Amino acid sequence: MKTLLITGINGYLGSKLAKRYSKEYNIIGLEYDCTNLFRLREYDFEVFASKDGIPDALFKSHEIDGIIHTATFYGRNNESDGEMCYSNTYLPQILLEKAIQNGCKLFINTDTVLDRFTNSYALTKKQFGDWLIYYSKNSNIRVVNLKLEHFFGPGTANTNFITLMIQKMLNNDSVIALTKCEQNRDFLYIDDLLRVYDLMLKSYNNFKSYEDFNVGSGKNSNLREILEFIKTETSSISKLDYGAIPYRNNELMESNNDVTRLNNLGWFVEKKMNDGLKSIIDFEKKIIQDEN
Repeated sequence: MKTLLITGINGYLGSKLAKRYSKEYNIIGLEYDCTNLFRLREYDFEVFASKDGIPDALFKSHEIDGIIHTATFYGRNNESDGEMCYSNTYLPQILLEKAIQNGCKLFINTDTVLDRFTNSYALTKKQFGDWLIYYSKNSNIRVVNLKLEHFFGPGTANTNFITLMIQKMLNNDSVIALTKCEQNRDFLYIDDLLRVYDLMLKSYNNFKSYEDFNVGSGKNSNLREILEFIKTETSSISKLDYGAIPYRNNELMESNNDVTRLNNLGWFVEKKMNDGLKSIIDFEKKIIQDEN
């Protein structure tokens, strides 16, 4: 493959993938709104806007061999259900349809492990997942669906739970409202996640028309223990108010993430949970020091 299209290219994951592959591939970007591509300032990627639909010029001006789809609305900015459907289901479905029409070889989708009825984010992601299966059976494109657990790393926005908690505790917020935090969840460090995409690009020719992979560390961490570790490492005086927020409907309390298929392809986790947390704490501390 020569040309990769990365959707959500200005997002945390998308931008890291674009920079990672920029020396090996011709990188094209797709972003909902292109007015502030702040994560790509040092790069000269051609980026198309998808807010008004998938532009015809995207495929007319480029022969796109593979697509890595990372773009998503999480619903954290009070997007309506209609906006969630448009961005998470309709736009990628149109993109996939056009990719097939133009001979694209590979579509790597970034999915979620959440139950489809957890929230509108999970539902719209799963609805697009149904389209992926449908198209993979009726075309020549290879589809890889990566069902991600919660990933974390230095530089994520404060919409990321781990980063938000570290920022709040470094700021010594007086009270941090939380659920009971009894969940045992699988967390994956960003560098380990990027190596999963490396593996998919390397191995896709050996895959069937549709492949589904669980993506995570394969090991659970207790949410309350994570928060207490962060509090200790940041020497925070914040009060962690466990139980102040009710659990979501269909909250995932216990991850059961079998990553054996990734292990069989030679991929294993390298970053330990606490080491990853420390790297983010150090990153956020440096930001505070630079600002002062």
